[in-house]
Amino acid sequence: MTKFDNLIDRMKLAGRQTAESWLGSAVHGSRAYEGQVRAMTACLSTIILAPVITAPVLLMTFSWPHAVAGALAATAMPVAAAGLLGATGSPKAAGRAALAGVAAALSVLAAFTGGLASPFLPLLALLPLEAALQSRKLSELMLGLLAAASALVAIAAVDLAGNAAAVPAGAASAAGLAFVFYVFVRGLALVAERSAPNQPEVTSFATRQNETPAGLEVTDVLDRLPGLLTLHNVRGDVTRIAGADQAEFTGKIGDVSGKGFINRIHVADRIAFLDAIDSLRRGHARSQVELRFDCPGEASQFVHVAVSLAAERDADGSFAGCVAQTRDVSAEVADHDRANAVAREAESSNDSKTRFLAAVSHELRTPLNAIIGFSDILAREMFGKFSDERQREYVGLIHQSGQHLLSLVNTMLDMSKIEAGRYEVFVEAFPIADVIDNCDAMLRLQASNRGVTLTRRLVRGAETEVVADKSAVQQILINLVGNAIKFTEAGGVVNVDAAIRDGQLELVVSDTGIGICADKLACIGEPFVQAQDELGRHYEGTGLGLSLVKGLVDLHGGSFAIESREGEGTIVTISLPADGSGANPQSDENAAEAAVVFPPVLPKAARKSASNLARIDEKTRNEDYAETARIA
Repeated sequence: MTKFDNLIDRMKLAGRQTAESWLGSAVHGSRAYEGQVRAMTACLSTIILAPVITAPVLLMTFSWPHAVAGALAATAMPVAAAGLLGATGSPKAAGRAALAGVAAALSVLAAFTGGLASPFLPLLALLPLEAALQSRKLSELMLGLLAAASALVAIAAVDLAGNAAAVPAGAASAAGLAFVFYVFVRGLALVAERSAPNQPEVTSFATRQNETPAGLEVTDVLDRLPGLLTLHNVRGDVTRIAGADQAEFTGKIGDVSGKGFINRIHVADRIAFLDAIDSLRRGHARSQVELRFDCPGEASQFVHVAVSLAAERDADGSFAGCVAQTRDVSAEVADHDRANAVAREAESSNDSKTRFLAAVSHELRTPLNAIIGFSDILAREMFGKFSDERQREYVGLIHQSGQHLLSLVNTMLDMSKIEAGRYEVFVEAFPIADVIDNCDAMLRLQASNRGVTLTRRLVRGAETEVVADKSAVQQILINLVGNAIKFTEAGGVVNVDAAIRDGQLELVVSDTGIGICADKLACIGEPFVQAQDELGRHYEGTGLGLSLVKGLVDLHGGSFAIESREGEGTIVTISLPADGSGANPQSDENAAEAAVVFPPVLPKAARKSASNLARIDEKTRNEDYAETARIA
């Protein structure tokens, strides 16, 4: 296919689409409709060509105001013909009206340029010629001759009455130019028709049942295949139609014969279809594309389809066309859209929950700090001694309950920050042995009260410093050891192992406790989930401990693993990059979102060393972690 052929195809396709829009809701697929499209395309083309041809011709004969008026009048005739065709749907009526209008226009032009002596008079011979070329019927040729004769009689009458104007100076040259323009336009139209192959006769495979038994067998199989089967030539035009659903497709989208298949594709998807055919032309054997067909008159605007194409090649391997199987996937697309809507709704609900928890947790801390502070003042008897020992006991319970609730709120706030992507760890170098010592000091009394033995082991080489968020690692360890102590009966053992292997810090917390059944193991670590969720559970807690641990581990770029057998114990393994390289990982999605945030926000703070971090009371913070581990 040459570039000129491609240009002609694009022009014809654009003209057809415009003509179909002018015709409106016509019945697609019939021969009458194709005739209407051709006639409307001719009218719309003439609307563009009429001023281009008549303006220079008239300017050679008349002054420019009269020439512009004549050009506008010539443009109005195809507009009127197009309107008549759109209103009546009859190409014959529109053609005859156009023929009468051109005859009248030529008679007026001849009257103003010399009457029977006008050099434009020979142009009347083009009327029967054009009528014959357009309709290819003897009756229309006779009508063209009648129109030319009528115009000639009218010119003669004006001339005999003495009303004809003198021949202008440039009339002969203008008439010659008009004839040259006509020959050029008519030749261009003939070249355009010849540049495209003859429209193939599109038949269904089912109409060839009377050929040969072998053909009947193949046809029967093709018409049983699901979907719409179409055979396309090298230009993409449909030459054969088959398939069990051909009637259904034709009823929804209209006739797909010839260029009907491409013309029915939604304009935004046509490039994808042409690219699929082009891939076959470049040598691929198969191609697949999802498209939308325009669906006029149906409840839905589009028909979503999946088109599978297979190339057909000549003996020399050149591309000879393709076979396409088209399946209606509208139901699958609707299900996918509903699933996406449900997923977005669930995600929105989860985000709302996270924001609610963050807001509630933040607002609860202010009154809780007041309760804890004033109860501590009362417990110290700064404003007088208690007259009853029960007063001291009750104040102590208030202070203890406030601390318990504050630790829970802090845990919920940390979890909300992690889920919202607003929690950031600050790495520093520290010996892992210090963290294990602090954890042992804080939880040894709790383990002793429950009759549990707390042990620790550091593999050789673990004494070196690691780079991580020290407070976060300590919180991880406290939560894990606290959980192990809580779920281990008297006489059991809880052990903490630390090692550095292949650049990874490994922390292993094992116990000989009650363990976790296999069906609950997969849920462990989700927020507010515990192995015992029934009302009669024997162990207190919110189920946030392991969830917070997993969040902090992810923020370090580490991994979390848990192994357990019911009645035998549990082993939790934490692995973190020992050099802090995985801290605060950014996903591609978050990075993309950050790139389009408006209004712009300041970038995240750079990692800070321990000397630059604002120090808080370490003892108070460790006590908070221990309390969190006890209630989680």
